[in-house]
Amino acid sequence: MKRTLRLLATLALAATSATALSCDVNDYCINCQAPDDAGGGDAGDAADASIGDAGDGGPCVNTGPEVCDDKDNDCDGTVDEDVPTIDDCNKLGECTGAIRQCTAGVMVCSKKPTAEVCDNKDNDCDGTVDNGDPGGGAKCGTDVGECVAGVTRCNSALAQVECIGAVGTVNGQPEDCNGKDDDCDGSFDEGIGALGSCGGGPGADPSAGECTAGTLMCIGGGTVCVGDQGPQFEACDNLDNDCDTRIDEDTNKLGDPQNCGSCGFVCDLPNAFEGCSGGQCTIQSCTATFHNNDGNTANGCEYGPCTIQGNEVCNGLDDDCDGPNKIDEGLTAPPNFCLTQGACAGATASCQGANGFQCNYGPDVSLDANGNIAAETECDGIDNDCDGRVDEGQPNLGQACSDSGVGECRGTGTFQCNAANPNGPAVCVITSPGGTAGTETCDGKDNDCDAKVDEGAATGNLPGQDWITIPGTSPAVQIMKWEASRPDASTTNPGTNQVFACSKQNVLPWTNVTQPQAEAACTSIGARLCTESEWQRMCDPKPSFPIAGPVAVGDFAYVEAEDALARVAIGSSSWQNATVGDFSGLSALQALPDSGVSPSIANATSQSTRVEYTYSLAASTTYFVWVRMLGVNNNGNSIYVGLSSGALTAPTATLSTSQSNVWQWQVAQVQTTAAGTYSVNVFMAEDGVRIDAIAVSKQGTTPPPFDERTWAFATAPKTAQLQTCNGDDFDTNAAVAGDQDDILPTGTRASCFANGPGAADAFDMSGNVKEWTRERAPGQNPIRGGSSNNEIDGLTCGLNFTLADDTFFFPNVGFRCCR
Repeated sequence: MKRTLRLLATLALAATSATALSCDVNDYCINCQAPDDAGGGDAGDAADASIGDAGDGGPCVNTGPEVCDDKDNDCDGTVDEDVPTIDDCNKLGECTGAIRQCTAGVMVCSKKPTAEVCDNKDNDCDGTVDNGDPGGGAKCGTDVGECVAGVTRCNSALAQVECIGAVGTVNGQPEDCNGKDDDCDGSFDEGIGALGSCGGGPGADPSAGECTAGTLMCIGGGTVCVGDQGPQFEACDNLDNDCDTRIDEDTNKLGDPQNCGSCGFVCDLPNAFEGCSGGQCTIQSCTATFHNNDGNTANGCEYGPCTIQGNEVCNGLDDDCDGPNKIDEGLTAPPNFCLTQGACAGATASCQGANGFQCNYGPDVSLDANGNIAAETECDGIDNDCDGRVDEGQPNLGQACSDSGVGECRGTGTFQCNAANPNGPAVCVITSPGGTAGTETCDGKDNDCDAKVDEGAATGNLPGQDWITIPGTSPAVQIMKWEASRPDASTTNPGTNQVFACSKQNVLPWTNVTQPQAEAACTSIGARLCTESEWQRMCDPKPSFPIAGPVAVGDFAYVEAEDALARVAIGSSSWQNATVGDFSGLSALQALPDSGVSPSIANATSQSTRVEYTYSLAASTTYFVWVRMLGVNNNGNSIYVGLSSGALTAPTATLSTSQSNVWQWQVAQVQTTAAGTYSVNVFMAEDGVRIDAIAVSKQGTTPPPFDERTWAFATAPKTAQLQTCNGDDFDTNAAVAGDQDDILPTGTRASCFANGPGAADAFDMSGNVKEWTRERAPGQNPIRGGSSNNEIDGLTCGLNFTLADDTFFFPNVGFRCCR
């Protein structure tokens, strides 16, 4: 640093002196004298002098031994010579052998560290070869095309920088015809020249026929044959277009209308589709609407335009296109073309060209201004418009009409032509004069002519609402004499009026009705549906005593337990009605109260409550008394049975059930002496026991049926009688064809009634239609009586197993009301 400052100071001084003396001074001169010629002669300077040149601006001043300062200290003409070296330099790596020596006035090491390069040397003299990956870390190669760039790394073993991870090299891979930049120069498939010949004909010679070979070129990423001419469709041109060594072989010059007789000769006939036959043009068919009527090929299809519509019709047109002079030729009117009804009878027709066939009608036919048949307006009894209807121009002709009367007093007739004014409207002609006012009846009509229909029906007391009293009811209960019907019902139509119910003979009953609807119909006339017991009591009245005894061995003289002639109570004990399950008739009887009382058979006449039934029995006959009974338990399952003639006698038989809570027939044998009236007495043996029915027979082995087997028959109701009521058996009547099961008008079967002859009869309780009764429980509605499609066993009064819900209805189910 001191040398540097001194040198700068010397230079500054020299520059100042040179300026003041206006002379050139050697830059390397110290203590130089000024030149003799201060006037500016050319004494030379360090910048212009060569080595050894004494002309340096003045004599050198010797300052002592030479030192390393880039000066000629000893004035021997040589700078920095003989300056001793110093052995203190870094001698590692490439600095090996370095010494410090004077260079350009500065003591520097002869070998200095340099930046490390990849050459397997220690360039920076730090003792490590190629440290720091010199030249590495830079991107190398390229990402252009199919190449992938890598990263440079120093490979000391090879003393060079390598590109690691690069795929492909720039211009390093040959370009292939694949639509890719294989050599990574930004272009693909470039420089690929011709790849050989291609195409041509199908044989070994690529130039057969019109075929020529081409050059296989790389185009669009693939090889393409360029410039070749392959086989073509064989045309009629005297050339081998398909290169098979044959010429025009696909052309039929004898049958091709485009090359008929020779190539290029095209058949061209007016308005025709041409053909070729034997090398001559022909007409295959005519174009639409044209026709070859003259048969000449040369002029083509000469007639037209004309569209064939079919066979010739009468319209002034050439429908079959057979020539302008053949229009509407040979036509006759179609069969029945002219109307032949009414006033049109005998009319004929002729063709009138565009007006078609025209009929020639007589003077009574109604025609409009154009001669067409018009709707008739006359009221003259003639079919003027020939449509098979007479005087339809009168909209109300033949329709019903009436006078000013009301209800059944109204006269009725029809509208008829007014002979005095045939073109006027029809007039009402009364053909059925109205009647006189009568008594209002339940029939959907205004019988009393007061403009009100069936008034009073809501009371249930109109004629046609017939009631009878059910025998033995107290207070008295009435039941409809006939099956309920709609007011407007007739013998052939059940009617549609559902306002209220009627009860009358010779009309179809009200069916297709649900139980709630039937109940509502009864309520509308102040009544209700009958209970099951009311219904059965009417169908099977309480018997008259004495009951006739059985005649044949298989007969049963049957009676319901509750219909006893007498019930005799003893103390607080009595036989009382008990409606328990599986009973027949109206109910069963039970000995109550059930307190454990059990009189002996010997004391029964004085200590046992009893029920009595009388029978007319034959003399000296063994009879069997059957009792249908139920024992509630082993302490309530016994009865006593006795037969008395005149005064009451003690019972002779004890009957018990073999199983509790099951209805069983038990039988006791008795004997008569003289013929007469006998009392069958059933005594309580144990209280709580129940009885349902009593039957007397002449045998004791086969028990009676479940119920009483009673029908609503006029006579012999306990004996089945075919064809008495309208059941399925009625179809076997020779007067009725087939198994029709028809529902009949009420009362049709005159002997199908209950309670015997007289005013108290109730008809059709067996058969015709089944009947709703009051519900047993909500949604449990019993149906009684049987219908026209039931066998006779299904027509008994006691048959009561059918229950239906509130939505059920059927064509064979009706009802009758009670009040």
